[in-house]
Amino acid sequence: MSRKHQLRVAYVGESELQKEVRLASCRDDFAKETRQSIQNGAKSHFHLKNGLLWYKQNRLYVPEGKMRDTLLKECHDGPLAGHGGAKRTTTFLKKSYYWPNLKDDAEEYVKTCLTCQQNRTLNKKQAGLLQPLPIPKGPWESVSMDFMVSLPPSKGFDAIMVVVDRFSKMAHFIPTKDEATAQETGMLFFSHIFKHHGLPRDSVRSRPKVHKYVLEGLVEVNGVGTQDEHFIPSPNQWTNREGELGDPTILKELCGG
Repeated sequence: MSRKHQLRVAYVGESELQKEVRLASCRDDFAKETRQSIQNGAKSHFHLKNGLLWYKQNRLYVPEGKMRDTLLKECHDGPLAGHGGAKRTTTFLKKSYYWPNLKDDAEEYVKTCLTCQQNRTLNKKQAGLLQPLPIPKGPWESVSMDFMVSLPPSKGFDAIMVVVDRFSKMAHFIPTKDEATAQETGMLFFSHIFKHHGLPRDSVRSRPKVHKYVLEGLVEVNGVGTQDEHFIPSPNQWTNREGELGDPTILKELCGG
């Protein structure tokens, strides 16, 4: 007995499945349109046999609904399937069944399979332990930066640049715009942070790309070299915390309106 035949006998009673498909096809728009097209003599990869819609030679069309989920489960979770990968599950299904986006549905099902997630081993090196950030020795030696964006506009501003001193937890909320350039953001840092506290020794960022462009703008504005600055890639928890505490109306208060 072939493996394909074993799957069909073990997983689904063929006659019972055909009955369910025949009933569901009466309510399925795709099946009704395709059947009408065949009856009108149009060329198609589908053909009718015993009142059922077949794709090419021997692949039964399965209407949208619970039957697709049942087949996905049986061709992935069943004893003969053995929780194979997305490619193997798709191959099993394509031997006997067809529906649009079958491959995508199989990949999504395998990706969300709880058993696979709990038991499948990773094929990459295990991550190391988390490293805490060093404690700053004084105020404004180390800062963290982030942005609160898509805020209700106020006096031309729709975003806030948040800069937090990691030592004292003092924060500056600077009105800005979503589309502010790196140079403009660097000028904001120069006007509101460097002006009062000097240039910090290091800076923490939660979004490296954004932080990189801001730093380039700051260097362009101030002419400061980067070789003396140390940037630590680490979660920006204090800046995020300040942002979470901020009310959506804070931009109006900062702008005095």
